[in-house]
Amino acid sequence: MAATSALVDEITQLVACDLGESALQLAELECRPHLTNPAVPAAERLQLARAYAASLRAQQQHRAALRATADFVAAARGQLPAADVEAAARDMADMRWALGEVDLCLAQLRQIPRAHRTTRDWTRMARCAAALNQHGDAATFYAEVLRAQPNAAEALAACAASADPSAAAVPGSTNHDVAAVARAMALMRRFDYASASSELRRLARRHRSSARIVALQATCRFNLSDDRGARVLFERALAMGDTLFDEMGVYAALLARTADRLGAYTLGRRLLRADATRAEGWVAMARYLELAGRAQDALAVAWKAQALAPRLPDAFLAEGAAQLGAGSAADAATAFARAHALAPSAYTYASLVNALVLSGQLKEAFVYAREAAELMPRHPAALAMVGSVLAHSPESADKAERLLTAALDLDRRNADAVSSLAALFVATGRVPDAAALLERHLPEIPTDDMHTRYADVLTLANDLPQAAVNYAAALHMNPDNQRARAGYERVDRLMNPHADSDDADDNDDDDNAAEDAEDHLVEGADTLLPPASPPHSDFSDDVL
Repeated sequence: MAATSALVDEITQLVACDLGESALQLAELECRPHLTNPAVPAAERLQLARAYAASLRAQQQHRAALRATADFVAAARGQLPAADVEAAARDMADMRWALGEVDLCLAQLRQIPRAHRTTRDWTRMARCAAALNQHGDAATFYAEVLRAQPNAAEALAACAASADPSAAAVPGSTNHDVAAVARAMALMRRFDYASASSELRRLARRHRSSARIVALQATCRFNLSDDRGARVLFERALAMGDTLFDEMGVYAALLARTADRLGAYTLGRRLLRADATRAEGWVAMARYLELAGRAQDALAVAWKAQALAPRLPDAFLAEGAAQLGAGSAADAATAFARAHALAPSAYTYASLVNALVLSGQLKEAFVYAREAAELMPRHPAALAMVGSVLAHSPESADKAERLLTAALDLDRRNADAVSSLAALFVATGRVPDAAALLERHLPEIPTDDMHTRYADVLTLANDLPQAAVNYAAALHMNPDNQRARAGYERVDRLMNPHADSDDADDNDDDDNAAEDAEDHLVEGADTLLPPASPPHSDFSDDVL
């Protein structure tokens, strides 16, 4: 028995240290031959079988692990106590969940007697039932979770999202907290993120250890375009719960929106180490790969996330971002539309409108932008969406300017409104107005993209020294900003012409530089979401 325990401990340590191949080799050599040996006690063989299955799962061989465990249980069922059989059933349920066999996972857990089911069993059963659209069973299972843990955040949120939030008020639950979660979730579904954030903030004061509530607050701030506040809350939630997965797809989108390539990589690795069968870690890694300029790899990882969680909108949002990186705006619009159908939000509206504009579907983009503005009448991002779409038509330029100005009145740090309004000014020949606008808002939005846009306008205004300063500032903030690098090199050539260049060539260069700067500004304004140019870093690109 001591030798078996030592062997199992060694395999467990190898798996924990990410030495999966070594763990599998050792398990194949030392565990597998004894699984069918009747001379070895059944309890020891169970330990060996679980260690062997763990080594297979560490290598993502879930099907082989499931087959090995099922064969062992079938052969040794009469020799094992009921508790060990139930433990094996939980292991097989985990493997079926990892394989996406949700119905079989639920059936496996139903084999465990009701009185012996743990809170984790009830939670997994509720998730399976919800994925199978068995909402009545899901509510029943979540009610069992609340009986054991009256303020379990996931169960509260699930009950709040149901048609009858009062269903969450099972014996032992804290009714006013259930009602608070129900109100917050309902407000989020109505796109009233400010009120939802206030409700969740009050709830967080009573439950200071609830990472999920803090993460929901962060999601509200993200949809209000408060990236700084959202990031602080997401980091606080992660510090409170190392195994937090819910809302982490939203955090990955925030890191992509702020072009934090290292942050996306770190988040992805952290989530995958915790549980590689959850889709959120793959979503974060897809965001990292897209930021790193590896659009095809990002697509493959996003599709893997969709296979793990077919109803997770963040997986489709990650695919849409990767499709944009690959230059397929129409495919991106399709992916964003899938995400929007699953869970509409301010962010899905912005993503979808952006992709439709880039694919030339302006009428469809206007329909969605107007719908967002009707649902969120005081939301600056919604007004900026409508204004940005209208700015593509000369006939509606005045209306677009009014809407974009109104968006800036509501939020002076709205980068989308600033960039779209500046591009509109340039398109209508008001270059000095565009320069003044960008100069006025640059201290409030000191990003490399904004410095690049300002430098483009200064190039159009023939203020080359200041353009060079702003291009250099953008490159200092983000050395991988290719627009800034090309602009700086262009301005440098104009300010330092070759000795053998004649005046005619210089004039041609001036004209070409102005045209390039205007093209860059207008093309940049087509993107309603901030551009995702990856930060400079020296960490490894080998993440898979």
